[in-house]
Amino acid sequence: MHAPAAFRVNDTAELAAFIEARHFGTLIVTGPNGPQAAHVPMLVNRDETGNAVSLECHVARSNPVAAIAASGVRALAIFNGADAYVTPSLYLSKREHGRVVPTWNYIAVEVAGDAVTFNDSAQLLAQINRMTDVMEQPTAAPWSVDDAPADYVEKLVGAITGLRLTITSIEGVRKLSQNRAEGDRAGVLNGFTYSSDPSARQLATEMSKEV
Repeated sequence: MHAPAAFRVNDTAELAAFIEARHFGTLIVTGPNGPQAAHVPMLVNRDETGNAVSLECHVARSNPVAAIAASGVRALAIFNGADAYVTPSLYLSKREHGRVVPTWNYIAVEVAGDAVTFNDSAQLLAQINRMTDVMEQPTAAPWSVDDAPADYVEKLVGAITGLRLTITSIEGVRKLSQNRAEGDRAGVLNGFTYSSDPSARQLATEMSKEV
């Protein structure tokens, strides 16, 4: 990941927490015909000390990502947060000297590591149960895998392949106008706060945390 020092996030605990809050990411592997991507929810696995050590997900067995990862490959998982266009009109310096250009503010985390697949039904069922419990936790009436007929679940489990990515690096970027002068940054914060774009308003909340 290219992340200038002003934007780079080095706290791995913060990055792992971001992934757990976001859940959904893009898993990329490269095979003989080039890169393939799967857009999937992922779980963070932690060791006994609480450190993030791997990611888990599953894809359809027919997904090319499953075939590529079956022999063990390097993989990249990308998790995107809020992002928004930054118009130079928000900068105080536009009115002072005009030497400004547009840019984009965003939050993202990249995880690199070695990926392997597994098709053991017990492991897959355990993953599905855990993922369901995590995703259903905020709902008023949480659904459980046990709510579905056992033979129906068994059939679906047989149609997926599990993937596990052992983390070798985790990097993050929070590009929130930290490199701009205070007047410019205040202008972006104000513009984002009152923007009609929900993503821009979310970034305004994140920018407020940086103060």
